[in-house]
Amino acid sequence: MTKPINEFCEKMSSPGVMIVGVGRSGTSLLQSMLAAHSQIAFPPETAFLRRYVARGTISGEHGQKGAGAVADMLAGDGYFQRTGLDAGDLVQRVGEKGRITDGAVYREMLRAVADRQEKPMAGDKDPRSVEFLGLVLSVFGNCHVVNIIRDPRDVLASKKKAEWSRGRGILRHVFANRVQIKMGRADGPRLFGERYHEVVYEKLLENPEKELRMLCKGLCVDYEPLMLDDFGQSARRLVSEKEVAWKKETLGPLLTNNFGKWKNSLHDREAALVELVCGEHFAAGGYEKSGCIKNLPFGEKLKVYAMAVVIIWADPFYRSYRKWTIRRAEKFA
Repeated sequence: MTKPINEFCEKMSSPGVMIVGVGRSGTSLLQSMLAAHSQIAFPPETAFLRRYVARGTISGEHGQKGAGAVADMLAGDGYFQRTGLDAGDLVQRVGEKGRITDGAVYREMLRAVADRQEKPMAGDKDPRSVEFLGLVLSVFGNCHVVNIIRDPRDVLASKKKAEWSRGRGILRHVFANRVQIKMGRADGPRLFGERYHEVVYEKLLENPEKELRMLCKGLCVDYEPLMLDDFGQSARRLVSEKEVAWKKETLGPLLTNNFGKWKNSLHDREAALVELVCGEHFAAGGYEKSGCIKNLPFGEKLKVYAMAVVIIWADPFYRSYRKWTIRRAEKFA
């Protein structure tokens, strides 16, 4: 195993890595790069934390029907099947070590993936877990959190095209951009301290080796050239056939010019709304605002300002709700 490179790292015990960020910000690309590292193992994306731990699904099933029912439930889960693990063996190992809870199964799943790949660190990737960092801490307390940040206008442009998101309204996408970046940047440093890291997507494209070296230093591992040379092979293992349509950039080669596309795909009113309500994004990534709201007719301006007011008003209520759901879910960790 790579030797710790500073005093902080020496205090860690087999830390893991959780990659989060607003959807369509480059989490899959970063996961593929880190998965090419000899020390870090990742399963394909399962959203296990949100789908199980946040809801207490396994704990409830075990309490009502027993371990066999939990194994059957996981065996029938298409996302869990992507890990290639035997659900029955996994649940049995959890039971031998203690209580069968959602958090215990999640930890054992990641541990099993790391053991199978013969790597000391287990990682996971779920963009929306940026809303659940308190739960990440409860379940996977000594992990590092990597929050990847991308120009929110390009995020919106990408969400308008991706199969999983293109049917949703613009208001919903922009609202998610705002609340998720705010939650990640507030909760990450507060909960994880030095184990919270930010990567700016555009900087990763511009100078990938420099950004990966900095990230590896924070993760207490040495940089390895395979992270750039072989990330496409990692992506082929991690990305399902269904996802390739909107994750093809992870297969390589690195698209160094994959930014600024919003200029040709967003209407001025859409870009203006993002610029009005996603200030945290612009500050974090150093992005410049276009001021395109000035190009809009008066009536259009009023509509954009009205939508911005709705988003800004709803923001604190949603974040309070999410914190409540996390507190409720901690008993399943």
